[in-house]
Amino acid sequence: MFHSDEKLRCILGAVGIVCLVLVSFPVLIWAEAAERTSVNVLVKDAETGQPIYQARITLQFRADPGKLKPARTFSYSAKTNAQGRYKFTHIPKGTIRLLVTAEHRQAFGKEFEVDEDNPLIEVTLRKPQELL
Repeated sequence: MFHSDEKLRCILGAVGIVCLVLVSFPVLIWAEAAERTSVNVLVKDAETGQPIYQARITLQFRADPGKLKPARTFSYSAKTNAQGRYKFTHIPKGTIRLLVTAEHRQAFGKEFEVDEDNPLIEVTLRKPQELL
């Protein structure tokens, strides 16, 4: 059985840990939110400038969880709306790779550096080259 001094030390230790977590939690949330943003993509036809509906967009990024674990690649895919747009949310700032394909168009792939909030990436897709 615990003596009253040991019980008191255990209770105070547990209360201290809970207080530390409660004080640190908002800071961790703020740091996490400050490192993420939304990425807006607009896909248009290179010749007409018209938006491309149902273009397939894949956004990839690498997340480094720390020194003890290897970095992982995350990939999100979506299709553009009738205005040729899609908005990816909660994307970490840093290097992203954007891949875009659409029916009867050449594919597009490029890396971008995301260092501002809510950037707009405009992509123009060309029709495929004719076979000779």
